[in-house]
Parts: sequence; C-alpha cells; structure tokens
Amino acid sequence: MWYWMKKGWAIAWQQPFAVFALFLYNLAWGVLIYKLIQSIVVPLLHRYPGKDLSHETAQLFWIEGQFQIMKTDLLMPYIWWASALIGLRMLLSPVINAGIYYSLHHLEMNAGYRFVKGIRKLALPFLGLYALQTLLSLVPLYWLVPYALRQYAEQSSYTDLGKALLPATGCFIAYIFLLQLLFLYLQVGKVDGRSSLYTVLFVMRQGHVIVLTALGVLAITFIVSAAVMVSAFVWAGLAALVLFQAYRLVHMFMKLWAIATQYALWSEKA
Repeated sequence: MWYWMKKGWAIAWQQPFAVFALFLYNLAWGVLIYKLIQSIVVPLLHRYPGKDLSHETAQLFWIEGQFQIMKTDLLMPYIWWASALIGLRMLLSPVINAGIYYSLHHLEMNAGYRFVKGIRKLALPFLGLYALQTLLSLVPLYWLVPYALRQYAEQSSYTDLGKALLPATGCFIAYIFLLQLLFLYLQVGKVDGRSSLYTVLFVMRQGHVIVLTALGVLAITFIVSAAVMVSAFVWAGLAALVLFQAYRLVHMFMKLWAIATQYALWSEKA
C-alpha cells in the first residue's frame, strides 16, 4: 500500500499543470456559487426585520416568505439556475478529468499540450462514463428514500431516526466509494486503450489492494484537512486566511495524488 502511495506522490509531483488546472476550475466554480448565493441572500437580509422591530413583525416576514414559496412561482428562476449549474458541472467535470488522466499516461508530452489533447480525445467517452456513474449512484435512492421516509414516520426522536438510518447510510456511502474507485479505473483503462471488461476483471483481482490504498490516501487527506481547520480556529486572522487559501491548492494536489496512486498500481499490475 505505502509503495503505491509513494509512487503516486512522485507521479503527482510531475503534474503541476493538472494541479493548477484543477485549482483554477474549483476556484472559478466556488466564486460563481458564492456570487449566486450572495445575490439571493443579501436582498433577503435587507428585508429581514431588525432587533428594533417586534417579534410579530419577524413572524409576519416568515409567513409572507412561506406564502410566496408555496403559492407563487418565486422559486422557479432559482430552480432553473440551480439546474443549469448542476448540468454545467456535470459537463465540465468529466472534460477536466479527461485532460488529467491523459496527462498521467503521457508524461513524454508537453504538460499543457497533453492536457488539451486529452480533452479533445477523451471528452466524449469520459462524459459517457460520468453519466453512467451518476445513474448508478442514484439507483440506491429508489430504496433508500422510501426507507428514510418510513423511519421518519415511525421514530419518536431525531436521535432514534439517526440510529435507524445509520446502517443504510453507511452502506450507501460504501457503495458510492467503491463505485468511484471502479469508474476511476474505467477511466484509466480507457486512457490505456483497455476494454471495460478487462478493467472490471482487474479491479476484481486487485480489489483489496485498491481499497486499502484508497483508504490510506483518504486518511492522510482527512488528517491534513482537520489540521488546517483546527489551525484556522487557533490562528484566527490574516494567518488563517492565508493558510486556508493555500490549502485549496494542497487539496487539489491531494485529489490528483489519489488518482495518481491508483494509476501507479494499474501501470505495474495491468
């Protein structure tokens, strides 16, 4: 496990262009979401009754808001905007991944060239894989949502509800984790020119190593994230802001490291 993690780390260090591409993509996306939420929340805050006004005025504000949500089409523009952003995200994410995975496989090329070539060559196959992964991710909700609603009606407290939903939620999280690993290898196999059947059989043969390696990277990423969050509370101020912004870049490197680690395993075992 540690061997693949160290080798993946070395491969990730050779991908500064891909790391910065991921960083800029997530930064642009974060700014877009922030501006959209700000355009919705700030006008509401201006209308919210202040402390100087009576409690009845605040209640009237919430009643009016509930009426507008339930009886008017006030939410429709925001629903359309949210749907458009989700669709854009689903379109761009596999395209970026195509450049990243192609870059991992073609170190002999120029960094920017191989990233762009990967997008041109693999964008459509990666879009298909992403659509299939999304569909398979949603399938368990067909059973999970009705089960959660039944438990909500039967349980007497939120604590009991949480305990009742914990096994099903844990299974769903494990399913999503394993599904992501499978499709990570399907994308690696696509870049390497292997068939999907060959890739699935490879994942079945090396499943225990794949999972342990992924959990190792995930554990280290979690520890680093927790350390940054704790430091942000301890060093409140400019130092915390600088640290948090720098961590965004580190986090993108960690994401690439997770992919590179699995790619390193594939390149020697496939």
